[in-house]
Amino acid sequence: MLGTTLGLVWTPCAGPVLGSILTLVATSKDTGWASLQLVVYATGAAIPMLAIAYGGQAVTTRVRSIARIAPRLQQGFGVVIIAFAALSYFQYDTLIVAWLTSFYPNGQIGL
Repeated sequence: MLGTTLGLVWTPCAGPVLGSILTLVATSKDTGWASLQLVVYATGAAIPMLAIAYGGQAVTTRVRSIARIAPRLQQGFGVVIIAFAALSYFQYDTLIVAWLTSFYPNGQIGL
């Protein structure tokens, strides 16, 4: 189940990047550089998956201790989601992003 969920989330984000790298590899005359691009991509994709795999084992042992406060956690995160939805509805999220970009003037992308 976790693998299916990860695939559904990962594919829309990683698919275009992988497609771009594969296009770059197919059109490149330097096979060493193209191979390095694929190795870097594969390593970058594997590290989060390994972290999920090994971290998941550690989390499952701690879930039992968190189970007694799970209803309060669900309520708390529900409030956070509703607050973010309200901020987005009233377009405060764009104001926050605009304010944050003032700290990084070179990183502004036309917001």
